[in-house]
Amino acid sequence: MKQQLVIQFALASALTAVIAIWPQELRSQDAGVVNENGLMGSVEIPSDDLSALPQWTRVLGKIPEEKILIKKCEVDIKNCSSTKLIAWRAKIQEARTLPPLKQLRVVNRFINSWPISDDQKSYKKQDYWASPMEFSERSGDSKDFAIIKFFMLRELGFANKNLRIVIAIDTLRNKPQAFVTANIGKNVYVLDNLSNTIQTDNFLRHFVPTYSVNETTRWAHIPARFGGTEK
Repeated sequence: MKQQLVIQFALASALTAVIAIWPQELRSQDAGVVNENGLMGSVEIPSDDLSALPQWTRVLGKIPEEKILIKKCEVDIKNCSSTKLIAWRAKIQEARTLPPLKQLRVVNRFINSWPISDDQKSYKKQDYWASPMEFSERSGDSKDFAIIKFFMLRELGFANKNLRIVIAIDTLRNKPQAFVTANIGKNVYVLDNLSNTIQTDNFLRHFVPTYSVNETTRWAHIPARFGGTEK
């Protein structure tokens, strides 16, 4: 009974979080087609307006500068700012020739071996989205793990349209959780810092997505029990 109440509370919280932007998205001229069979059985409402996520747009703005620093590191190891950066670049080279599913496993396991830290400790803020190099230097929480995995997969050739950073509620722990999803064929794989095992989204329904984003699009999610269609 207690677990059911926790799950109901988490679902209600997720619904409350997206209902606020749902009507706005449906009225928006840039809103895309609502997908009733979205991620983890949710209803998805897309938009190409990223202005509602200023921390994510800040990260996107830092990527060109970081690419220059990464290139300098690859040219001369003396230019590398940390041993983690060196290991990160070596792992990218190792993974380049692997098939896509193995690339997911390598990236997930490699980044999951790094320490986790909360934003207050690492960045003196309650909520901070770290760029890949910031994360390599200071660590971060689940969303920061997701961000660096996202850009590693982009570098390995995954298309933006096949990747998302997902902000969800973990109803088993009654906590927010972030992770990356990657589409390969008809399957949606989840890269989560809580596990080194790559699973498809249909096996992880204890995650209730509230919103997700990639470089061009954000999605609001309505939980399946409030109108989504189970896959």
